[in-house]
Amino acid sequence: MLNSTASRLCAFAAGLTLAGGGAAGIGSITHATPPLQDCLSVAAAEAGIDTGMMGDSGEAMAEPIPGADGLRGALAGIKLQPAPTKFSAGTKTTWRFRLIGCDGKPVRKLEPENDKLLHLIVVRSDLTAYQHLHPQPHRDGTWSVELSTPRPGRYRAIADFVVDQRKYVLGTSLTVAGSAPQRPLPAPSLNARTDGYEVELQRPAELRAGEEDQLTFRITRGGRPVRDLEPYLGAYGHLVALHSPEAAYSHVHPAGEDRRSGLITFNTEFHERGAFRLFLQFQIAGRVHTAEFTQEVA
Repeated sequence: MLNSTASRLCAFAAGLTLAGGGAAGIGSITHATPPLQDCLSVAAAEAGIDTGMMGDSGEAMAEPIPGADGLRGALAGIKLQPAPTKFSAGTKTTWRFRLIGCDGKPVRKLEPENDKLLHLIVVRSDLTAYQHLHPQPHRDGTWSVELSTPRPGRYRAIADFVVDQRKYVLGTSLTVAGSAPQRPLPAPSLNARTDGYEVELQRPAELRAGEEDQLTFRITRGGRPVRDLEPYLGAYGHLVALHSPEAAYSHVHPAGEDRRSGLITFNTEFHERGAFRLFLQFQIAGRVHTAEFTQEVA
């Protein structure tokens, strides 16, 4: 009797050992949810992307997830979950949202890029009322930010962030009660004015979709180069390119600057042809200025 009982106990212990060694297999059979990092790696691999690369400075460069253009609310294992909010024209509203991972939990471990954990671009459907914001994270996994909605209509909110050295760009639509006409996109131009500064865009004779182009902006005041540019978000300028009319996001990277000549250069790749609205931001004396351009891409 004792020998029989001991045999059964030994067999049970051996079964536990085998179960521990085959946990991954059992998890797949029972459809258990894998840890966030594992399921994100699988989702990224399915999207055809590897881990991030190293830049010239030795810092990790976030590799964009294919399709990271802000037109989707979910991509490669992460989804943007906005809290329902009623927006009114001409007011500021606290907007909250969460980033939910493929494990069903809020994503908390974002990696800083350009000095911030998350960049939020908000723009009206006619590409007016541009805002570049930096929401605050909270312990429960939500993010909050004060949004300005000057006119009725539809707005696009685009979240740009990095997880596991992979850049995600997710978007959602916001509706402001009331109606107001769409403003036509300004004609293409190589010059813009903002807050007393003149900004000239220097670019190739033709911009072509799918090809990397270099854009240089020359900032002057009263005909003289601005020489007191200050760092803003880890560089001396920040550029966002949005395709009209759906506000699809194109990736842009700072390429250098010549502060004595007031020049800021960016590498960009426009993902498709058509009209783009460019938003250049630079900082002087602690104040951020925004210059806007329309450009046609062949």
